[in-house]
Amino acid sequence: MDWKKTIKFKIGSEDWEMPLNVLLLLGAITIGLMGVGLWMGFQFGTR
Repeated sequence: MDWKKTIKFKIGSEDWEMPLNVLLLLGAITIGLMGVGLWMGFQFGTR
């Protein structure tokens, strides 16, 4: 698999280009932060 392949996408009227490895890294960080927020919210709610 070519991890350096450029992925092109559009958000609104702006065109974006990003390497696949950076896009996957940003996705993993986003999912990780969502998981930590879910866990912290659950911990706060049970106290």
